[in-house]
Amino acid sequence: MSILEALLLGLIQGITEFLPISSSGHLVISQHLLGVKEPELLFDIILHVGTLVAVVAYYWSDIREVVSGLFTGLRDFFKTRSVERLAEPQGVRLAWLTILATIPTGIIGLGIEKLIDPPEGTEPFITAKVVAGLLIINGFILFANRFLGKTKPEERESTWSLWNITPMVAIGIGIAQGIAVTPGFSRAGLTITIALALGIMRVQAARFSFLISIPAILGALVLKFDLTMFTEATTTELIAFGAGALTAAAVGYASILLLVEMLKKARFHHFSWYCWVVGILGVALL
Repeated sequence: MSILEALLLGLIQGITEFLPISSSGHLVISQHLLGVKEPELLFDIILHVGTLVAVVAYYWSDIREVVSGLFTGLRDFFKTRSVERLAEPQGVRLAWLTILATIPTGIIGLGIEKLIDPPEGTEPFITAKVVAGLLIINGFILFANRFLGKTKPEERESTWSLWNITPMVAIGIGIAQGIAVTPGFSRAGLTITIALALGIMRVQAARFSFLISIPAILGALVLKFDLTMFTEATTTELIAFGAGALTAAAVGYASILLLVEMLKKARFHHFSWYCWVVGILGVALL
């Protein structure tokens, strides 16, 4: 892979990882068009590290609150032996909700991964043309946002309150995140749409969606990581991969800014038009 190809795929990853237009779907289609038959696993991991850096940087204050709140809650629990201390602080509550959402994500995601990466010699179920068809479906899911989140108390939109995210709501969002492992479906699109359908405020839905993406991405990276991949890669490849990761991180951060702004203005559903165009062209031409 050349540096130019790595930069292009890093740009695609950074734009599509957080915008609701399916990063995995775009990578499958772009790799198909570029003639990359077998995607580099190491490159895929490094790209996701780049986008992980973007979401951590954007939501650093929330992450810090989760970590400090969790330690505070555990410290108070061991002091007072009161179970309530494990649920009252906002940071502690967010930590448990994130764990609850991650459990169904992991179970469903592992099952779908087997369909995406079948045993050697087996025809893959998820082809570039299938991905294009799923992008069309993803467009309809996004268009549903036009009818969701109609209550607009602006003063509450800017408040990071977790108390209307119940454990069952967190599990429902986690299920959506697991389904979104399928290329063609957007993780951000599905999780935010489900959150809005369950009555979560727009900005709050985005924050919870991105925060639960952190353990999901980390878990996927741990499962895929193999140290020998670095030893087998050439210096030129590592430079290209690093350039792709930096591009994914910078563009990913800008994509989060754009998505949150469009959510605030209730324009999230406009991404559906893009998904329909790309999906229809993909089904017709691939």
